[in-house]
Amino acid sequence: MKTVLTVNSTGRKNRKAMGRKHALLFLVIATLFGMIAALSSSYALIGIKEGDSPASFTLNDLNGSPVNVGSHFGTKPVILVFWELAMSKSFLDYSMDELKFLNDFYGKYHDTSGLEIFAIYTPEEEGDVPQSEIDRVSNLIKVNKIKFPVLIDSGFELFREYGVIALPSTIMIDGSGKIQFIYPSFPLAAQKLFVDRIMVLIGLAEATGEKEAGKKKGPDSQSVILYNYALHMYKKGLMEQALSPLNKSIEMDPEFPWTHNLMGIILWKSGNFEGALAEFRQAITIDQKNVPAHFNYGILLFESENYEEAEKHFRTVISFDTAMAEAHYVLGLLSIRTNRENEAIHELGTALELFEKRKASEVYELSVPSAFHRISTIYTLSVLYRKKGETEKALGLLQKAAEIALGHDMKASKEEMNLSKDLMIYE
Repeated sequence: MKTVLTVNSTGRKNRKAMGRKHALLFLVIATLFGMIAALSSSYALIGIKEGDSPASFTLNDLNGSPVNVGSHFGTKPVILVFWELAMSKSFLDYSMDELKFLNDFYGKYHDTSGLEIFAIYTPEEEGDVPQSEIDRVSNLIKVNKIKFPVLIDSGFELFREYGVIALPSTIMIDGSGKIQFIYPSFPLAAQKLFVDRIMVLIGLAEATGEKEAGKKKGPDSQSVILYNYALHMYKKGLMEQALSPLNKSIEMDPEFPWTHNLMGIILWKSGNFEGALAEFRQAITIDQKNVPAHFNYGILLFESENYEEAEKHFRTVISFDTAMAEAHYVLGLLSIRTNRENEAIHELGTALELFEKRKASEVYELSVPSAFHRISTIYTLSVLYRKKGETEKALGLLQKAAEIALGHDMKASKEEMNLSKDLMIYE
């Protein structure tokens, strides 16, 4: 399942400007360059680094009972994970992904190896945490059967002291009380690295010595960590904060295609069309099977009316991923632009089938880009069938689109419904 990025000229204007988002933005803006410099020697948060002895602290759990986390430092291996509730159902929930991932290790090694894990919840707002929010967190923990303690960082006290730069963020502390590993965010590519580090932490594997992170390829290379941080910032809507680590990642490893793909998206959103084209071309040159780069490059070619070249890249995408509804959707629009209405009906019909399958297998709401494109697909098909004289079929599709869109803000004009410029894929 691909993640689709909606791109527009105004950005995410409605994002909360208070609470943890404000605190996170302040920390990032104030210390970004210092953090990047620190990353050249270790993957540090702003307030601590690997090799430090963390200060003891006590936080309340979900029942309001104090838990002295510091009492475990120097006696047992400890993992701290700062996390948050997902901002919306349309965002990837890296925090819960990590809690469920760590839950398996806690179940296996808490009793046998003494492993302690504490999930430090970062509230939505800075003041007192309302009971309704605690109830939401408690319910989420219960539903996902998380076994280790969940603590509330009221007032962001620990968040600020540790200088958290991303949520989730993980800190691993060995039995001697020293911080052995710090990692911001929790991308899929990092899971093997986490497994290796946890095995070392609990004494079931030997440390392999210091890695040359800047040179080493793989999920624990510094260039990949910087890329993942840049991607995390971009998903938060902090485009400017994504640029510095992304540039650094490209400098350290110019042959990593995903950095060029993300840079292409950022340049395109910033209005640098030629720069974006160059970045997508570079990503494709490095990895001919990079589906998002082919798709994004095709989008730019489509918008510049270079339909023949655009179609080649969309066909390439489909050859690698036949279930990518967005590729069929834009091919349908492209076929309309090039007066091939029968092909347009075929491509849009295929896109609709794929959107319907996706709807049945994922969390789906009208604010998700794929939901909008599903509506657009149905509407466009209805227009094509009406032109062919198949009025009954056209009316049926139009009614279906209206039913799906019921309650949705449909301020966009019919012409805007058919634009592909809100499509862009970053992973």
